[in-house]
Amino acid sequence: MKTTYAEIKNRILDCKKPYKILLQRLNSLDILSDMPYAKFFQDLQNLCLQSDKFAAFMEQDPQLKTIPLEQLSTWHNDYYSALGNYDNCLGNPDYAVKLYGEEMGRFLSALYYQFMLMYGNQATNNYLQLEENLRLFFILYDKAISGNTDYADWLKEYRKIVIENHKTKLYWKLYQNYYPEANINYDLIMNSDLNDMRYLYRYGMFITDASIKMAQFINSYPEKQLNDIARYIVQCWIDGFIRARKNYRIKKTANIIVPCGMELLGRLIHQELEKIGIQGQFSVPYKIYENKQFNYDHRFDNALILDRDYTDMVINVYAEVIDDFQELIKGDAGPVYVELFGETPFSPIVKNSVLTLNKEQQELSREMMSKTSQIYYQYYKRDQASFCIIAFPLPEIGEQFQDIFADTLKINLLDSNHYAEIQQKIIDVLDKADYVNVKGKAGNFTDINVKLHTLQNPEKETNFENCVADVNIPVGEVFTSPVLKGTNGTLQVEDIYLGSLRYFNLKIDFEDGWIKDYSCTNFADPEEGKKYIYENLLLPHKSLPIGEFAIGTNTLAYQMARKYNILPLLPILIIEKMGPHFAIGDTCYSHEEDSPHPSFVNGKEMIAVDNEKSITRKKDPLNAYLQKHIDITLPYEMLGSITAVTKNGEKFDIIRDGRFVIPGTEELNIPLQEG
Repeated sequence: MKTTYAEIKNRILDCKKPYKILLQRLNSLDILSDMPYAKFFQDLQNLCLQSDKFAAFMEQDPQLKTIPLEQLSTWHNDYYSALGNYDNCLGNPDYAVKLYGEEMGRFLSALYYQFMLMYGNQATNNYLQLEENLRLFFILYDKAISGNTDYADWLKEYRKIVIENHKTKLYWKLYQNYYPEANINYDLIMNSDLNDMRYLYRYGMFITDASIKMAQFINSYPEKQLNDIARYIVQCWIDGFIRARKNYRIKKTANIIVPCGMELLGRLIHQELEKIGIQGQFSVPYKIYENKQFNYDHRFDNALILDRDYTDMVINVYAEVIDDFQELIKGDAGPVYVELFGETPFSPIVKNSVLTLNKEQQELSREMMSKTSQIYYQYYKRDQASFCIIAFPLPEIGEQFQDIFADTLKINLLDSNHYAEIQQKIIDVLDKADYVNVKGKAGNFTDINVKLHTLQNPEKETNFENCVADVNIPVGEVFTSPVLKGTNGTLQVEDIYLGSLRYFNLKIDFEDGWIKDYSCTNFADPEEGKKYIYENLLLPHKSLPIGEFAIGTNTLAYQMARKYNILPLLPILIIEKMGPHFAIGDTCYSHEEDSPHPSFVNGKEMIAVDNEKSITRKKDPLNAYLQKHIDITLPYEMLGSITAVTKNGEKFDIIRDGRFVIPGTEELNIPLQEG
């Protein structure tokens, strides 16, 4: 029987009264400094009471229209102030372990991280989570004052509270995703006065000066041009369906993800989708973290409770709850995603004090990820859905922000049809090849052979997708799913960001398409570098295959990067168009391999949709997919050559000495020469 939104909302609201009772007790609590873990309880008490100040603002004025902006800003800065002194913050596992020992220090630091999220719980009126937090606080507090400081006993109580309402929390999350009346982001974006910066604090998350500057910039942007951008983005989203011969008209909704500060653009995208009969939903915005090291330190906090029983519970509850949302999921056409780039570079400090997943937990994590994904994809059909992603710079990218924004917009608006013609000339040469060799310039160790599928009918088949500005803005690239056996060699990139983390001299060795070895020079100890790569790129897998090989053609984007010296700050969405790139993980055709993939240029059928890993879906769908797809680009400046090699040994250069050499592609070299 379906659990309704009204039922879940009432369950959440029913927790308000017990939460308020606990809050009164907390407010009157005098925590003695000589009790066990006094600082921990004092710091959590402060977080809870600080978050309640925001709740008072919301109760007084849910739209925050009458609360002075200075008052909101002062409260906000006070709430996050401990993270500004991170060396002496319990959220820092190093500090917590120093105070309380390894087991209890890690545990209490993880709890501090959880309590830091109470601002968001207040913003969404999530009284269930608020009540759980305070109830856990007093369970542990009462144990401490009675002299019970047994780690196993405390962990047992934590686990019990985390698990007991897991189903309700999942319902609440999904209803927020799919029901506008439950979604604070929908109300915020569609109904706020976006010229009044107080609306940003309603998100319940860290608000940076850059977000405020972005909002002011977007709100002052010429109205017609902003409307044109929104219309262009939605048209690209539509083109993604048309070029793949999919029908968006059978869908009902699309998920809109816009950065904090670009809400006006999100509203205009919503209006454009409405014109074509699609209801826009708003997800949590692309956010800038209050302290990136804080979030990095706590990425494996689930190690506290991740075991066989917990894994089974999560999978079973997910299967039960997702069934209630199957019609909504089936009606989801896919996301429209606007992301930002230009954040201050972040290279994390690797700490021995943080929680990590042991080998058994890594396998359980992989199983949980695979099984929940398999359940979801029963209803969300990739072969019927599409998406669109576009990126813009943050104000913090530098004093030339407005110029970079304008140039980024020009790149995003490049003519797809023109690039498609040029790219087809590259594909025509690549389709002659048995494999492609990619070599780096002198000093770069890249030397890899990428094995291609065999075309049985070259007149009607192709190995490469002609990718323009539809699902991935901007243009352009040509890409394929390589054959794993016979794909061998080394890829090296001197400086790259992957998933917002920086890698120096990232070097990956492939054997028959799978990662055999890897290294980077981020740390003096090479083993620390290997651990860094494993935890952030491979985990929970021991190795990953090459899922994609592509050649980027957007030399104008590369020229812009050199012009402003922002290459390390660009997102993978743009960087992947600026040289050859290799994706580790799943292919680009994950969960839609059996659908037709005709070229919109010449009608040839794209046949390179599988590799030896993904094809196992026919016998073992659970383990066929890796739930990862990480693009690693070798920029033109590090590139020596790309050469197509036929079965009889003939060689055709695509790029030589960093320049395109196929007749008809010379235009791509102009920005490289000017840059």
